[in-house]
Amino acid sequence: MDMLQNAMITLFQKWAAVFLLGSLLSTSAVAAVSCADKHRRVNDNNNLIMLDGNARGNIKMMVSGMVGKDVNEQASGNIRFDRCGVLSDALFDYRKSEGSVILRMINHTVKAPGGWESDYEITVILDKEGTQTLATHKLGKINFSTDKTGLIATSTDAFTINDQKGFTTTVYSYDKRRRLVKSVSRGSDALANDQYVYNYDKKGLLATTASSKGSTTYRYDDAGRELGSNSVSTTSISQISKIEECQRFDAVGNCVLSYGRETEIFPLYVIKRHRSTAMQYQYW
Repeated sequence: MDMLQNAMITLFQKWAAVFLLGSLLSTSAVAAVSCADKHRRVNDNNNLIMLDGNARGNIKMMVSGMVGKDVNEQASGNIRFDRCGVLSDALFDYRKSEGSVILRMINHTVKAPGGWESDYEITVILDKEGTQTLATHKLGKINFSTDKTGLIATSTDAFTINDQKGFTTTVYSYDKRRRLVKSVSRGSDALANDQYVYNYDKKGLLATTASSKGSTTYRYDDAGRELGSNSVSTTSISQISKIEECQRFDAVGNCVLSYGRETEIFPLYVIKRHRSTAMQYQYW
C-alpha cells in the first residue's frame, strides 16, 4: 500500500501542473483593461493556489490534453474565466495504467460565495491477471475561502479515504507585495501534510517552489515567457526528476505545445516516461 500512496502523492504534485505548465507560471500576466487589470495580483495568487499557475492575456477559456508516449496515461482539462480574470470553472480528468496499478483522478472547481468549491475523486485499482481490486478510494470537497481583498486565505478539505472520514486545513501567507510566499497544510491525511514555499526573481516571476517532498525551478526568456521547468521529488521508495519544455507559443505568449521527460529511480530499476501536452486558448 505504501507504493500506492506514493503514487498518489506524485499525482497530487503534478495534478494541475500537467495542464498549466504550458499556461505559464508568469506573474506578469496581462489581463483586461480596468477590472481584470485591477485584480491581476489577486487572480494570479488564487490561480497559483488552485491551478498551480497563471497564463498571459485576458483568457476566456483554456482547453488542454495530455498523452503519455511510453506509458498508458491520458489527461484533459477545461478552464474558464470571467471578463475580470476570475476563475469560474475548472474541470480535470486524469487516467493512468502502469504495471498492475490503475489510477484515476477527477477534479471540478467552481466559483462559490466567499471563494471556490472543488470536488474531487481519486481511485486506485490493483489489476492482477485481469482481476481488479479497489485498493484506495478518496472522495472529497475543498472549500477555498477568501479574505476581504479577495485573496485565498484558507482552504478546508473534507474527505473520506476508503469510507474513513478525514480533513486537511491549509493556511496561505503573502508578503508585503501581496505575493503568495507560503502554504501550510495540516490534518488527518499524512500524505497531504506539508509546507510549500514560493520564491520570485527580480522581475517578479515565480522562480522556485519547494516542499519537504521536492522542488521545482522555472525558466523564462527575455520576454517573460516560461520556457520550461525542472522538478525533483522523493518518495519512500524512489527519486523522481522531471523536465518540461515548451515547444510552441501562441501570439499572446502562452505555450500551446509542451513536452515532458520524467525519470523515476527505484533501488533495483529505473522507469522513464515521456508526455506531450497541447493547449488551446480563447481570449475575451
